[in-house]
Amino acid sequence: MNKEVHMKALVKEKPGPGLSLLEIENPRIENPDDVLFKVEYCAICVGETKAYEWDEWAANDKTFRLPTVLGHEASGIVVDVGSAVKRFKPGDRIVNDPLIYCGYCRTCRSGFTNMCENREIYGKRRGAFAEYAVLPERVICPLPSKLSLEEGAVLENFGIAVHAVEVERRDPGDWAVIIGAGPIGILAAQTLVAWGVNTVITELAEPRLEMARHYANGAIVVDASRENPVEAVLELTHGHGADLVIEMGATQTALDQAFDMVRLCGTVVTIGTFSRPVTFNPFFKMTRREIKLLSVMGRTWETWRRMNQLIEADKVQLRPLISHILPLEEYEKGFDLVKSAGVMKVLLKP
Repeated sequence: MNKEVHMKALVKEKPGPGLSLLEIENPRIENPDDVLFKVEYCAICVGETKAYEWDEWAANDKTFRLPTVLGHEASGIVVDVGSAVKRFKPGDRIVNDPLIYCGYCRTCRSGFTNMCENREIYGKRRGAFAEYAVLPERVICPLPSKLSLEEGAVLENFGIAVHAVEVERRDPGDWAVIIGAGPIGILAAQTLVAWGVNTVITELAEPRLEMARHYANGAIVVDASRENPVEAVLELTHGHGADLVIEMGATQTALDQAFDMVRLCGTVVTIGTFSRPVTFNPFFKMTRREIKLLSVMGRTWETWRRMNQLIEADKVQLRPLISHILPLEEYEKGFDLVKSAGVMKVLLKP
């Protein structure tokens, strides 16, 4: 594409609330491994609402380079490729991994590309709330044939869910609890159920409880507004507690509950986007009970393999988690919708 051609994009121009819908220059193939794609859909992430409002969390995020196009949960169709690209051609349906890794640092070579020492987080310096985008081939993934392009924009969340589950091996018949029935929580429940794990999902908001009842694939749903979730889990596990607790509430209460419902020598995984610090005494919450506390970010290529297997085996439901699809021009409505407990994923279509 020639440099005079312009496109619509959502840009964070400077610190402060809001975004700007601008006409900017189209991205171009600049490196041999570049893939240029037309963005079909891009989902709004909780982290982007913080950037949109420019709260303390966003203001202290040193990975931002403003001005930048936001958006990192995209699906699209390849338009052009660089001379060294081997796996993609124009017309291919694709999705992206938002953690752009180098491939040669110690963590990359150990298989943890999500923890690359030189990583760029997509949507912080360049992004996909735009008509076109360019990314290196190494972070482009084929969209499984069973999925629509709309569903492809939910794969980023699915990857986080699977990675949160896979970090600790679980056996069929084990017990797992997910605190929070947002899109990632429901996808984590679908994954655990598919792997034969007895799964409980807790939530306060009625709209999300209803979604979990329909789409958590048979997981036990606990209404935390009506019953004590810790007591419910202890009763289900005959007083032992859960082998695995995945904390997604990102609150002090949620973390306290996670420690109180996990069994001796169990594991707590936290992925919630905390807005403020939390406190706990490691000796009483962890050391004396040999509790393992883990955190996860993104996904690895091993995660992508597991995701594809679950999709091919028809073990996951992605489409019901898409609440709204809006044109890019209605981004303000989209960002308002994302704040509602009754909304799952909101997709913007450039």
